[in-house]
Amino acid sequence: MYSQNEKSLIWLTMFNELSLLKMKKLINLFPSPASLYENFHTCKSKIVDIVGEETFSKMLSMRGNVLLSYITNLNNNKIICLTAESENYPEKLIHLEEKPLVLFCKGDISLLKTKSIAIVGTRLPSSYGRIVTENFAKSLAQSGLTIISGLAAGIDKISHEQAMANGGKTIAVLGGGFDNIYPAMNKNLADEIAEKALLITEYRPSVSPTQYSFPFRNRIIAALSDGVLITEAGEKSGALHTKNYALEYGKEIFVIPGNINNAKSKGTNRIIKSMQGTCVTSPEDILLKLNIDIQKIPVQNITQIQTTMTEKLILSALEDGEKSLENLHKITKLETKTLNSCLTILQIHGLIRKLPGNMYSL
Repeated sequence: MYSQNEKSLIWLTMFNELSLLKMKKLINLFPSPASLYENFHTCKSKIVDIVGEETFSKMLSMRGNVLLSYITNLNNNKIICLTAESENYPEKLIHLEEKPLVLFCKGDISLLKTKSIAIVGTRLPSSYGRIVTENFAKSLAQSGLTIISGLAAGIDKISHEQAMANGGKTIAVLGGGFDNIYPAMNKNLADEIAEKALLITEYRPSVSPTQYSFPFRNRIIAALSDGVLITEAGEKSGALHTKNYALEYGKEIFVIPGNINNAKSKGTNRIIKSMQGTCVTSPEDILLKLNIDIQKIPVQNITQIQTTMTEKLILSALEDGEKSLENLHKITKLETKTLNSCLTILQIHGLIRKLPGNMYSL
């Protein structure tokens, strides 16, 4: 059950014409959001100055039963509204100048109170970016940190998937409403997050994302987190917007260094070079900085897995980076049948992975 102040803020989200700035201007005309709603028709001239005549008429017509029907529909779709007037509105957001007036939530809202790390980066990661993101997201999730990201393709998707696959929790912050998941290929992932973790957005369900809404939602990702990890990002990556918000909010920024010749690492390497973030090469670097007990992390000890001399030969060949099947054949001098058999066994043990283009890495 929502209070009248909460209902009034939910009412403001019903109109595409109202930006966050306009909503705040309207609220500031009255002692409270409830007062705005109840006395809306008495201050027409001042309100019209902010929203225009057409929007004023539209807002006037969408009160009473229309608002109640809207809220009922949200409830029927298991959508929880946390407003700036709600007791359980996230403390990490409440003091933001541009805080969302309403957060639409699907899932476990208690995750908003947990210690968390945001993981962001390029939508088109290299094999290196994919591997380091998988490793870091897995370890950080297993340590008890909630993984926050934006449900985009690439680094975001990998981070959410690794958190859930390894018994952790995740929060996905959307750039549009629940009815317009973007990219569409992440719809099943969004459904899984809503069921097992938490999906949130400041946009009502029917709103489509825009080019502007994605960078703007990054302020929520940065604000909700206790730190931001950028695993791989080019010079114009949207992840750099999140970094800027994190700097503004005084959050810890962690950056994984990348190949200096790879354009997809230019953004991350530039952050390190400019000393705007901490260079990290293991999940433990982050956990120590955030005062998390690193002994809680289940670490796979490769030495405990029995490997043959032939398999050790392959592992040794991969220590300095990924190799093609042809290169492994030249380095190890193993017969093709033996090499393929050992590669399969090592993949089953989780010691190596096969990459696109018939490449292999640890």
